[in-house]
Amino acid sequence: MRSDNKLVFYKMLLDKYADIINQKEQRTVGEIKTLINVDDLSVQSLVAKFKPDAYHKEKDYLYTAQQVFEFITQEIHYTPNELNINFWLSPTDILANKVSDDEDLAVLTCTALCALGDDKALVYVMEMEDLRTHAVVITEINGKTLLLDPSVNHGFFKYYGDKSFVFKKYRFEGKKLKRALYRFNASTYEQFI
Repeated sequence: MRSDNKLVFYKMLLDKYADIINQKEQRTVGEIKTLINVDDLSVQSLVAKFKPDAYHKEKDYLYTAQQVFEFITQEIHYTPNELNINFWLSPTDILANKVSDDEDLAVLTCTALCALGDDKALVYVMEMEDLRTHAVVITEINGKTLLLDPSVNHGFFKYYGDKSFVFKKYRFEGKKLKRALYRFNASTYEQFI
């Protein structure tokens, strides 16, 4: 079977069973927060590749976080979810297959930052000006906002500074952020709708 035919066939199957998959993949607020699991062995292994032996957050966090972010953006391929299916991939799935949508990439990045001791890192699901949603990671460093979009290969400090500046500067596929819909990490879930 040609690969084009396979893709059409797979899409038909997924469309047919989308309701069942979506129902099974629904998460409560508590379950969404548990997606940020710093004890996940895949995340621990990823962070250990870059973390110095005598890691001190105050001294080593920025350099180590930058290396982890660069690895994620260079090694894992962003693939938009164009199906009518909502699902969550585990860090193991993402790291083994090197492919992910924006939400799961943001969860992986946020989890890695939290594993490095960053308790301010949050996954933000944003509404873009074209009404699509897109997930990013936002944290605070030295009183300034740092926005990381692991689905785009950008410099670690490209979106760093005053919060309003960061939000004005950031673009995804040429589109601006309109508003935050919700944000979360292992201890927080806040909805803005």
